[in-house]
Amino acid sequence: MLFTVLFQKARSVPYLSPIFTRMLAAFLAIFLSTAGATATPFYPLSLELKGEGHPIVVLIHGNGSNASAWNNIEPQIRSMGVQTVVYDRVILDPHPMWEGGYAVEHEAKDLITALSDLADNAPIILVAHSYGGYIASLLVEELENVQGIVFVDAGIPQDMSAELVDFVLAEYTPRFEALEKAAPELAKTVIPVIKAYPATAQRMGSVTIPQHLPVIDIVAETSWVKDAKVVAQMRKAHADFTAASPNRISVFAKGSGHNVMQDKPEYVIEAIKRIVEQVRGK
Repeated sequence: MLFTVLFQKARSVPYLSPIFTRMLAAFLAIFLSTAGATATPFYPLSLELKGEGHPIVVLIHGNGSNASAWNNIEPQIRSMGVQTVVYDRVILDPHPMWEGGYAVEHEAKDLITALSDLADNAPIILVAHSYGGYIASLLVEELENVQGIVFVDAGIPQDMSAELVDFVLAEYTPRFEALEKAAPELAKTVIPVIKAYPATAQRMGSVTIPQHLPVIDIVAETSWVKDAKVVAQMRKAHADFTAASPNRISVFAKGSGHNVMQDKPEYVIEAIKRIVEQVRGK
C-alpha cells in the first residue's frame, strides 16, 4: 500500500523536505477525508483572494490537504468572472495546533470570521472537498450570503454515521505514531481531527442544510473508504440528501477517485459554472 511505502521512506531520511511534506499532505487528503493573511484567535489561517466580480467561490480542502489541491482548476474558475478564495492552515507555527482540543465548530468559526472580514456580504458559493464538506455545512448555518454549494466527494451531515466513525478510527489510529515521526507538524493538524470524529459526528447530527439552497453533490466512482458496507451507507445518505429537495443535484464522477478536481476536473468546473449561473440569475 502506498501509505506504508511513504512512511517507510520517511523513516529512512532525517529531514522531510517541504515538497515531500506537501505530497504527504495531499496523499493524506485522499485517505482521510477525510494574497493576504487573516488570522483569528482559534487557529492560524492564511487566505488568498484572487480575481474580480461576484459571486465569491470559496474552495475548502480536506483534512491533511492544503490550498494546492485546487491549483488545477482555480484559474478556470476565476475565468468565469468570479473571485476565488483558497486558504491554508499555518502548520509551521511555533505553538501547538489546537492545543485546547480540536472541534469542527472552531475550524468553521475560523473560516467564517475570515470570510466575514473579506466578503462584505457578497454572494458566496462554497466548493468543499472531503472533510471540508462538514466545515461547509457549518458555514451555511452562520453565513446568510452563502447561495450555493458544490460538494466534491465531500462529507455531508447525513453520511457521518457511527459506522464511518468506527472505520476512520480503526483505519488511521494505528498510523498515528508513524505520522508523528514522518511529519510531526502535519500530524498536529491531522491527528486531532481524526480523534475528534465521534464529537464531529455528534455535531453533524444537528446540522441541517436548507432545502432552498442550490447544491450539486459530486460523488466519485471510487470512494476513499475501503469498507463496502460503509461505502453503501454513505452513498445512500448522499442519494437521500439530494432526493430531499428539487434544488439538489447528484453527479456521479465516473472514472474518478476521491480527488475529483484532479482526476476529472471537468465535473467540478461544470458544477461550479452551473451554480454561478443560478446565483447570477436571481
